[in-house]
Order: sequence, then C-alpha cells, then structure tokens
Amino acid sequence: MKKLLIILLSALSLSVLAQTEPNWYDNDTRNSFYPGGQYFVGFAEGQKQGNESLEAAMSRMKDAARVEALSTIRVHVKNTTVNHAVSQTLRTMEGTFRQSMRDFKSDTETSVDMEIPGLKIEAWQNPQNGNIAAFAYVKKSTLIRQLEKRITVCLTKIETSLDQIEQLASNGQKLQARDLASKTLPRFAEVDEAQKLLAAVNENADEESLQLQETRNLQHRLIDFVAQLKNGLNVFISCHAYMFGQNYTNLKGEIEGALSPMGCTFVSRADQSDWAVYVTATAREYNKIGEGRDAQYVVYIDTKISIDKTTTGQRIYNEQLKPEKGAWTFSYEQAAREGYRQLSPQICAIIKQQIQQ
Repeated sequence: MKKLLIILLSALSLSVLAQTEPNWYDNDTRNSFYPGGQYFVGFAEGQKQGNESLEAAMSRMKDAARVEALSTIRVHVKNTTVNHAVSQTLRTMEGTFRQSMRDFKSDTETSVDMEIPGLKIEAWQNPQNGNIAAFAYVKKSTLIRQLEKRITVCLTKIETSLDQIEQLASNGQKLQARDLASKTLPRFAEVDEAQKLLAAVNENADEESLQLQETRNLQHRLIDFVAQLKNGLNVFISCHAYMFGQNYTNLKGEIEGALSPMGCTFVSRADQSDWAVYVTATAREYNKIGEGRDAQYVVYIDTKISIDKTTTGQRIYNEQLKPEKGAWTFSYEQAAREGYRQLSPQICAIIKQQIQQ
C-alpha cells in the first residue's frame, strides 16, 4: 500500500510539473531569463495538425525553434562588423583555397549546414489551450567555447587525414590517397563556417583564437598533395600476346581501356611508373572436332601475369593463370580470338585488384 501511494504521489507531481509554465513561455519572462545580449534564442508555437501525435507535433515545433535560433544567429553574423583584418583574412584564405582546388575533381558535397554547438531545445504543451511551444537557446559564452572546440577538433582530424594521405602516397597507393583527399575537402568547409561564426559572435576573436595560421598551413599541405595526385597512377604495361606467330595487339588496348577510368596514366618506361605490369600470353592449338563446315577448332591460351610495385621495388603478383579455352568454327585463329575475348576481363580484373591495394 505504501509503495502504491508513493507511485501515485510521483505521478501527481509529474502531472503538476507538466502543467507548470516554463520561464521561457511568456515573452517578458523569456527576455528576463534569456537576455539578448547573453543568449541566442528561437521560439515557436503551434497546434497539432490533423491526426498528428503529440510527440510528432513537439518534434515539429522543436525544429521550428531551432531554425529560428539559427536564423537569429545568421542575422547577427550578417549585421555584425568584425575586425576587418580577420574578416579579410578569412575571405582571402577561402578564395585562395577554392581557386587552388578547382582542378581537383571530387564527388563529395562540400556545402555545410552547420548545427549550432551547445544549442538546447525544450518543448511544452499549454494545458489551457493545447498549444505546443518550443524554445531553443544557447548562451553566447557557451557558443564561443563550443566553436573554438569545434575548430580544434576539425583541424586535428584534417591533420590526421593529411598524415595518412602522405603515407599512402609514399607507399604508391595513389588511388587510396586521392580518395582520402576528396573526403578531406569538406572538413575545410566546416572549419571555415565555424571560424566565420566565431568571428561574428566573439568581438575579441583574433587570428590566434580562430587558428587561422594552422588552417592556412593545412590548406597548403592538401593543395600540394592534390597537385601530386591529380594525374592518378602512372602505369607501365608490357603486354606480349601471341597467336600462332602473330601479335594480338588488342589485349594491351583492352587492359588500358579498363584502367583508364581509374585515372591511370600510361608511361613508356617502368622506372617512370608507380606500377609495372607484365603480361605474356600464347595461344596453342588443342583440337579440331569434325570436318568441313561443321568443324570446330579448339585452342588454349596460356597466360602469365607479373605486377611490380615500383615505388617499393616489390613484386606483389606473379601467377600462371589457368589455361583459357577458346572454340570457334573456320580456323584456329578465330578460336584464339574468342579465347582472348574471354580471357581479357579476367586479366583486367586481376590488375585492377592488385593496383588498388
């Protein structure tokens, strides 16, 4: 009985609390507790729509309050005059970086719709009229502190990525380095957004608190890496494919065609390459079935592939493939062409897999 009484009293207390008007609901009280000089705020109020649940309606009002708070901060940023030297430095850094990166193709979206760090959001339903209100707020000092922290975290992540890019490139893994570089680009947009916001909300912001020199150094590092990586991999291909005394030149063209979409550049000497590929293939007669127009010629193609990682001097692949069968009417030559047609995708797949490691 005592336990039941405690539960009932707890439920009653929660009910009373739920009906208590928060200190941000009334406009005058809100301005008193959250003065504009110390806080950025957003307020929204509405009712449930149709069959909308209370939870969904509260979530919708919270989103509206968040947008209102963000809008308030944006307007403040737009209308605030910050230190001219800092503002000019930010614009110059962004412009130089974007101009330097324009030739680097990336599928990564670089625009940023930044969440406001430290922003808190509350919601309440008025028991008298059923209205749902939401309030988003962040203290100016908290926002400044969180923005400084965000800039530091972003720059640390960028520096870690650049160290990884450098390591990948030095190991000859240019494709992986290029991919990581493209993923690193959007992080500079995050830093830029946070720096501009911090410069606007903190009248004491300077180059040191905005970490402009650190940002500039990392931008230059990435620009240098991109310049090295934009041509992709340098690949040397030595391909000798034989067909009963004749050279089958199509095989080399098919290999190059398969590697080109990866951004590979084909060089004439192994010592100019990141990867050196050696392919030797020979067609041999196997059997002839039937005579005349019903005859079928069968050949097998013996293939050996070797792949060197020239940046490290390692031979990372050296295999004799299972003989590939080719069969066709009319002649052994036609059968060999059919065998090479079936063999080509297998060879290309092996090379692509190895040089992407």
